[in-house]
Amino acid sequence: MASQRAELQYWPTLKTWIQENRLGNYPGATTTPVVHCVICLDKDEILTPATPPQNIANAHPGVTLFCGHMMCKACYGRWEKHLTEAGKAVTCPTCRHKLVYTTSQVASNGCTHPAYAWDLPVETYSPINIPPTKDDEGSIPNFCHNCRVDRMNYIARHITELRQEGYDDFQVRNILLHSAGGALELTDFEQRAAFPPNANGTYFAPWVAPPRNNEQNYLLDQLRQQLVREGHSWRGRVPQPPPVGFFGLQ
Repeated sequence: MASQRAELQYWPTLKTWIQENRLGNYPGATTTPVVHCVICLDKDEILTPATPPQNIANAHPGVTLFCGHMMCKACYGRWEKHLTEAGKAVTCPTCRHKLVYTTSQVASNGCTHPAYAWDLPVETYSPINIPPTKDDEGSIPNFCHNCRVDRMNYIARHITELRQEGYDDFQVRNILLHSAGGALELTDFEQRAAFPPNANGTYFAPWVAPPRNNEQNYLLDQLRQQLVREGHSWRGRVPQPPPVGFFGLQ
């Protein structure tokens, strides 16, 4: 019996089909999914592991968003560009879920840059590196890779300047954690990297890190190691390990 095509727009459902197909379970043996773009509505489908061989040549590369909706990669790029140039937050064209780096509706809680869109796998056994989507209990971080580097550079410069002005490390920590010029609220990782607790797990002792006169290199290396630990996320792909020069790391 010829396989019928069932229209899909939701990545977690397609992911389940791919995983079951790899196991040879072939759910709904006479039905395979087909994905069309909700933006351009082109009759040619989006390229996925379910695309029949005769359709591959005309199929479009696709992406999935944090909300789980799929569409043409080129169409989403134009959609994101249009919203960004209009000064609007990037949203999903299907469900209007906000797709920016922030922990709330308050801009100061994130950099508000557009969140990464992940390329869809195109072969049955292609690695599935797409992070968990919204309904799979995933989350969009509050800062993109580039802004994390910028923030770490700012923290390193601030520590260096305060030390040069004669502040001891305890004073430096208090200034950064409680004021930082009133412009920067350190994340948990940034606090641990800049002011690691001593062996007793407290902060009431001089710090051995970041080392004096090498604050920037030390903190950027801490960030590099953190990116490796995090692996792929809605911030984007991370080379393993990030090479010299990756997102400004030296």
